[in-house]
Amino acid sequence: MSGKQKFYGPWMILAGFIMTFCSGPGQSFLFMMFQPYLLEEFQLSRWSFALIYGAGSFCSAILVSVVGRITDRVGVRLSLAVAAVLMSLACVGMMTASGVVSLSLALAVLRALGQGTMMLLCSLLMAQWYSQRRGRAMSIASMGLATSSAVMPALCLLLIDHFGWRVSYGILGLMLLFLLGTAAGLIVRNRPEDIDQHVDGIEPDSQLENQLDAADNDAQPAGPSSQLDRRVWTSPRFWVLVSALASAPFVITALVFHQVSIFAEKGIEDDVAAGVMVVFAIAAACANLLSGGLIDRFGVRKVLRASLLLQILALLLVQVLSPGPMVVVYILVLGLANGSASVLMGVTWVRFYGRDGLGKVQGSAGTVVLTAAALAPMLPGAVKDITGSFSMGLWLCILVPITGLLFLIRELPEK
Repeated sequence: MSGKQKFYGPWMILAGFIMTFCSGPGQSFLFMMFQPYLLEEFQLSRWSFALIYGAGSFCSAILVSVVGRITDRVGVRLSLAVAAVLMSLACVGMMTASGVVSLSLALAVLRALGQGTMMLLCSLLMAQWYSQRRGRAMSIASMGLATSSAVMPALCLLLIDHFGWRVSYGILGLMLLFLLGTAAGLIVRNRPEDIDQHVDGIEPDSQLENQLDAADNDAQPAGPSSQLDRRVWTSPRFWVLVSALASAPFVITALVFHQVSIFAEKGIEDDVAAGVMVVFAIAAACANLLSGGLIDRFGVRKVLRASLLLQILALLLVQVLSPGPMVVVYILVLGLANGSASVLMGVTWVRFYGRDGLGKVQGSAGTVVLTAAALAPMLPGAVKDITGSFSMGLWLCILVPITGLLFLIRELPEK
């Protein structure tokens, strides 16, 4: 690094933490807390709300691909500033919604910007600033999501009790505007080169510079004259990766979205569904910290396989769930699966495709991943309406991580 300027990367991790924390209002764990009030206010059935929620998630899937390409051109900083304003306005839209149409539009924007855009921008920022320590950097930044899942449900319950659900959304909007605006205006810098620094804070002549990280265990570094295979939709490697990565959003969204109802079916009190989110957050935070180091040491594929096994275990445990310690065990496993998956989402694509044009690749992957999240609540909800139980729907859900695991048993193709 030139001069004595201190490496600015840790500030990027802080900005990433703020982004993932502020994704909370677009995540399932927060909609879960508002769901009973929305169902009552707008006279919606659970199936109808699942359709609206799924449509919002699908909008997220479409938008994230567009955002990825735009971010390649304008950078994370400007993209984050625009997203901050729009996400705050979406909270105002939720606050002022007067019917199903306005509710659906506001929910779609909030879901698209919270679940999709914030997580994408965080991972793109980490990819630009870190290489050899990228897994660890993404681990710390992703802890914002775990913190959000622990803090925001309790905060929203407190706000709803004192001000009602509508005013609570208005307060959330102001909070998002302040936090994300501060990150965009004062902290974020698009690339280390923009301020005369270098990736990892290491001089170019003392690090292995390649379009792929030489330290990665997941792909062979390209030679001086070789070209990276940057195909997306037509690449077998892309589909192997995205099918495995899409499993966690599908499984975790399905389980968390219906958590209150699943717990009720198992004879578990409603307040337990909210209370165990603290356990979920602690487990996710531990997985965040552990996964980054494991990825840096062993590579993406091995950690991804472990994450898929945790998802399978969670779906098995929910079938035998009962009041008592089993609830804590189940939530711990689910939190570990969620925490490891959030880090994997942030580091996988840059390890296989490099830094240049990453928004296009990761945005395309986000479209598939978020489409899976959009469909997730519908399958268990539909089966519940038909059979009167979530059991069969959750057994069907287990096919998703099993399929991803089978794809990863073989080595990923190089092209």
